[in-house]
Amino acid sequence: MKKGKRKKTVTGCKQTSTSKIMLFSMILTAMSASIVYAADTNVADEPKVSHTITVTATRTMEDIIKTPSAVSVVTDKDIETRRVDTVTDALQMLPGVYKSQKANGGLQIRGFDSTDILVLLNGVPMNNTFNNGVDWEAIPVHSIERIELVRGPSSSLYGGRGVAGVINIQTKQQQPKQSVKDIHWHGQIGYGSHGTLNNELGFDAQVSNRITVGMSAEQRKTDGYPGFFITGRAANIRPSTVTVTPDNPVPQTKDGSYLLGSRGDKSFNNKNLSAYVTMKLRDRESLTYSYLYTKNRYAYENPMSTITVNGAPIFSGNVKINNQKYVALRTSRYLGYDGLKEYHAHNLQYKNDKNKLQVTFNILDRKKDGFSSPSNPNTPNYSGPGDDSFYPGKTINFDAQKVWDRMGKHSVVAGINWKKESFEQKRRELTNWRNHSSFDSTTYPGGLYEINKGATNNLALFVQDTYRPNFNWAIYTGLRIDRFKKFDGQHVTYDTNNNRYDTINHGEGSYTEWSPKLAIEHYVTDSLNVYASYGHSFNPPPLSQVYRYSDVVRANPNLNPERSDTFEIGLKKEWGTKTALNLSGFYVKTKDKIKYVTHYDNNGDVDYKMYENVDQETRRGIELELRHQLSSKWSVFGNYTWQMGRIKHKDLPNTNASGYEEINYDIPKHIFHAGLEYTNGKWNALWDAQYVSRRQSVDDITGQYGSSDSYFISNVAMNYKFSKEATLQLGIQNVFNRIFYDDEATAGRTYSASMKFKF
Repeated sequence: MKKGKRKKTVTGCKQTSTSKIMLFSMILTAMSASIVYAADTNVADEPKVSHTITVTATRTMEDIIKTPSAVSVVTDKDIETRRVDTVTDALQMLPGVYKSQKANGGLQIRGFDSTDILVLLNGVPMNNTFNNGVDWEAIPVHSIERIELVRGPSSSLYGGRGVAGVINIQTKQQQPKQSVKDIHWHGQIGYGSHGTLNNELGFDAQVSNRITVGMSAEQRKTDGYPGFFITGRAANIRPSTVTVTPDNPVPQTKDGSYLLGSRGDKSFNNKNLSAYVTMKLRDRESLTYSYLYTKNRYAYENPMSTITVNGAPIFSGNVKINNQKYVALRTSRYLGYDGLKEYHAHNLQYKNDKNKLQVTFNILDRKKDGFSSPSNPNTPNYSGPGDDSFYPGKTINFDAQKVWDRMGKHSVVAGINWKKESFEQKRRELTNWRNHSSFDSTTYPGGLYEINKGATNNLALFVQDTYRPNFNWAIYTGLRIDRFKKFDGQHVTYDTNNNRYDTINHGEGSYTEWSPKLAIEHYVTDSLNVYASYGHSFNPPPLSQVYRYSDVVRANPNLNPERSDTFEIGLKKEWGTKTALNLSGFYVKTKDKIKYVTHYDNNGDVDYKMYENVDQETRRGIELELRHQLSSKWSVFGNYTWQMGRIKHKDLPNTNASGYEEINYDIPKHIFHAGLEYTNGKWNALWDAQYVSRRQSVDDITGQYGSSDSYFISNVAMNYKFSKEATLQLGIQNVFNRIFYDDEATAGRTYSASMKFKF
């Protein structure tokens, strides 16, 4: 959370006015596109836009225009056209979506980050058990067939974390057919700026008329670029302070801090292997097993210092600013972290389309997840001892649902869900901080000096009824009941005096969450639908917050979920087969927001710290989306989101929690996306652009490291199909090389090229 500062700058004011003018002009441009008519003499070639089907919004197959939710769909064709490399890239142009532009930036939907978004991959919950977040790199983007994004509360059908919405990702899986045996290969070879490799190879094969198999391997690797910079404040020189004099004045930022250097290039190497086997049991009945393996390594390399002494860069010491001031350099700040993740996901799904029954059982095993950091480094190439913090976890999930859609005017979906989540954090000493297996057993057995662990069980029942009294109205009523139990919380430390591990067992906790939903739809005409809805949603507390424990930090097994109530109204309108308009407005009230609270004793000293349910927040917004087919070759889209959040902090006596209200500046107030696509024969080209307003107070300084600037960037993607088997792809991101900061420095203009093939 960035709290607004009171210091005003002329630069910030000028940028605000410019941004408003730019935003207004972009909206007018996008809206005017809807009335553009491009003549095409070959009427027979006019594209026919068929209605898109969603299964995520109601857990049943429904036409998007006839669902009481804001729904967007991204297909494999969209992913190929836009030349995207990650799931967040594929989603960032959708209404209500903001993607951070820094390296490995996260995603927001309606102002909520991934901890409040339920992400499913073929039915496997991908939110991790440690902090509820999503590791987007773990999802192989080139294997995706379809992504459905349902914005708004989804707990009545999906349970916890579905506060901002649900992202349901389906990968490509060939279904058995009555035909001869065959095999289809597909792949990609790609290269881009900053030494980025993006390669993929896979196949789908029909072994018999009952069995199909498939496998795909992907790698995305980059050398990265300097994004994380280091700043420091000057301190007064004392008689005992030993300083060095730099060759040149130390660079200074607008807020008075000194720019000391950067951690260097943030590199990463991500590998995915996915496979599936589908067996046709009987007519419209199948059993599919799928597997996903992901390994991701990230690190900061080639640290850089802005300060030289006698021509050589320095990374430690006290640097003299003038006769009164100095700034301190610490080598550890230049080295950052070395991270490692390894996932295994197993998924077994039974589908009986004839009886509309689906049963899924899956396991997401995060065998490795964590990072290491150096201990007292003295050189930028330090490879000595360090500290390792790993927090692997496991999710076991069972879900079964049945649909009854021929009950007079009613259609009903009902089911049961059981889930177990666990984590086990282990902290070790290493002999080489960049080698996660170099355990230092000098003081602790296997270097292990601390363990934190915990688990939850959740059993849920859900039901939703769709009642259509006539052709013009539909009423949706739903309810889900979740029973959570938190258990197995432990804190283990090694006693060096008695050479043993001591265990502190935390208490258990439980709660029951009722998540109702009510929605009403009115089909004014065949092409106009309006709706209003209410939904309750909740976000279970992360296990790391429930069972965090140290000398001054207490576990809190009674920590409750953050609970939200959302009200939404919407409109969906189509003009023929060429133009579609979607409009939605939402209001979300969240209570029991979790806060890290410091408690003080009667002397004003720190007594203990704990995660507690304290604050409240309200969010509201409007989403407007327009898509128009100009001709058989040209199409245009645009969407605009206005949103804001306000937090009400509660005052707690004898703590650091004081009562006041503030705007949540982490939420961009304005988001605008637009694009123009051209398709003709072997050619396809796409220009898209986005504007995102600042994520900080109007009084905060912009245009420097640490700021969250507003920005407008454009991207271009081109595809040329040499043949049915081969397609050349070229991409330019941030075409005009806009320089801005998204907390960290951003990449500037980048290029990419790839060759896709299938045969």
